[in-house]
Amino acid sequence: MNRHVLRRLAVDSPLRSLAAPIHSLAVRAELAVARALPAAPPDRSLDDRVTVLVKTFERPAILRRLIASIRRRYPSLPIIVVDDSREPTRLPHVETIVLPHDSGVSAGRQAGLDRVRTPFVVVVDDDFVFLPDTALAPAVAKLVRNPSIDILGGQLVDLPQLRFRRPPLGQIFATDAQPLAPIGSSIDGMLVCDKVANFYVARTERLRLVGWDAQLRRIDHADFFTRALGVLLTVFDRELRALHAQTPFDAAYMAHRTDVARDQAILAARWGVRHVVR
Repeated sequence: MNRHVLRRLAVDSPLRSLAAPIHSLAVRAELAVARALPAAPPDRSLDDRVTVLVKTFERPAILRRLIASIRRRYPSLPIIVVDDSREPTRLPHVETIVLPHDSGVSAGRQAGLDRVRTPFVVVVDDDFVFLPDTALAPAVAKLVRNPSIDILGGQLVDLPQLRFRRPPLGQIFATDAQPLAPIGSSIDGMLVCDKVANFYVARTERLRLVGWDAQLRRIDHADFFTRALGVLLTVFDRELRALHAQTPFDAAYMAHRTDVARDQAILAARWGVRHVVR
């Protein structure tokens, strides 16, 4: 069952009342198994080189779950959380940037990026969970070894179906921009992509060359990577992994998440299409 089927079940299916507890139970069980995996030693080697940037909205428990998973492996890594919830969540040893309610994902990511002071930044969504073997140091080493690479995307595993998400090649808007390396080619064993999931390690200063458009409150992803084509070089690394545990049955959150008409109108005017491939 893919995430689109889950969303349909959550929003408009008569099976919603049955599917919600089953989904929740399955995700909790899989996360418990993940937590029980052998833990790698705490890693403090990146504390002055890497910042984790999280955009969150109206999901405090999900945010806490992510931060706890990061801290098990990286107890002192700088973390910046940008929160535009009605009641923002503040966590110990985490820098929190509070924005006006529902400022949107793009404004949030940009505000967080503006605050980053390390040479590398890890961009994540709040519904991700780091595994004991989510290894940032090898990813950073690959960026150092390959100075042409700007963004190194990781492998997401969708729960509860345990689906390894493939790189979304070709899922950007039509553009005349030319990639810095052929899409589908390989650099240091990593696939060159035009787009990766919102789980990646990037060079901070290079990421600032593109940034995010604060007009887009919900649908930022394809727009960002379309504008990045020809400016930044993006690759996909299967060895950098994390779990993706969405909340399709959170009605209050999904009411905001699916309110995309305004963004679609902006993107239609900008790129000449009405609907974006997700």
